[in-house]
Amino acid sequence: MKSIFYLLILFLPLYVMGQEDEKKIDLSGFVDTYHAVRSNSSNDIMSSRSRVRIEMSSTQGNSYFFTSINAIHNNVVKDNTTIELREAFFKYTGDHINLNVGRQIIIWGVSDGLRVTDIISPFDYSEFLARDYDDIRMPVNAIKIDYVKPLYSFELVYLPIPEFFILPFEPQNPWSFTQQNGSQEVLLLDHKPAFKLNNGEIGGRFNCYLRGIDFSFMMLHTWNKMPQIIYDNSDKDRLLINSFYDRMDMMGLTVSLPIGKFVVRTDGAIYFNELQMNQNTGLLYNCNSYQALLGVDAYLENDWMISMQIYNRNLDVDDQVGVVNNSTFLTANISKQLFRSTTKVCSFAYIDLTNNALFNRASVDYSLSDQIHLCLGYDWFSGKKGMFGLYSDNSEYWIKAVYSF
Repeated sequence: MKSIFYLLILFLPLYVMGQEDEKKIDLSGFVDTYHAVRSNSSNDIMSSRSRVRIEMSSTQGNSYFFTSINAIHNNVVKDNTTIELREAFFKYTGDHINLNVGRQIIIWGVSDGLRVTDIISPFDYSEFLARDYDDIRMPVNAIKIDYVKPLYSFELVYLPIPEFFILPFEPQNPWSFTQQNGSQEVLLLDHKPAFKLNNGEIGGRFNCYLRGIDFSFMMLHTWNKMPQIIYDNSDKDRLLINSFYDRMDMMGLTVSLPIGKFVVRTDGAIYFNELQMNQNTGLLYNCNSYQALLGVDAYLENDWMISMQIYNRNLDVDDQVGVVNNSTFLTANISKQLFRSTTKVCSFAYIDLTNNALFNRASVDYSLSDQIHLCLGYDWFSGKKGMFGLYSDNSEYWIKAVYSF
């Protein structure tokens, strides 16, 4: 099967060049390579991968299709060397009805880098947050119908088969969620829901576009995409991992308000019956979760951009030992264009106020030409608790090169 995909990637450009103009397929994509080394004294390789992305699209009348394919070679985690169909969907655009069917990325909400109402497309945490956000977000197989008017729109989404976070448990992966001895066998018991009609996801969103303000209201019948994980390390030779999922419902509201050079954003949601776990007892339970985000973006003179967000999550549970029922995050994103916009300097930080931990990605992106970008950066993890504390030894230097066509 892989050989067929290789042939497709190699010979597709010749096929596209031979198309008649009225049936032309637009071909684009990129080749990138990324390498990272741990910044502490061990200086071991954290990542070494290269990728080819082929993107194809075509528009004929009211019909449109888009397909993207990844061919990835990963030197650190060999199992991640693969050829994958990333997106493949078609779209029909009518006078007021739009229909999207196939594998696609669906984005809800107005938050940046945090999940409040944007919970349809899950995340790939193979390298946690040490990748571009567009690569972390995963596509889903879905049917999406939009009814569009000038001042408002309705959106209906149906996913026949739910999809969930990809989590790293392999001992050889520096980003593994486990802390087991490398000699241990890892046995994963993934309790995903069965492929049944009644296990699908369905939701809707109403968008309103008024003068000077946009807002959306949405509801979704879904699952917790990030599982609750129970580790059993009683056997010194084997680590048993159980991951659990359960139904939940989400109701959310977003507002976006531009004010001069600023944009104020709010994103709020209630997760009904979200699956949780007591960290001391390992017992699972369901409760309502209230989440809210406030963000401000500033587009300033001399190509400065500053964005700040504050996020809070509160669980509707009585005070219990082993349950963190309130958590707060801050994000800060600062960037500037230099040298006639050929160079972009950026710093994006997640600050976990609850666990006194942070993750910051600082980078410099230099445009060698319109097609070639050279990037270098530093990922800094700090803290002893929470997810950032888990990766406190994973601070790294990295380089990346991209050729786009």
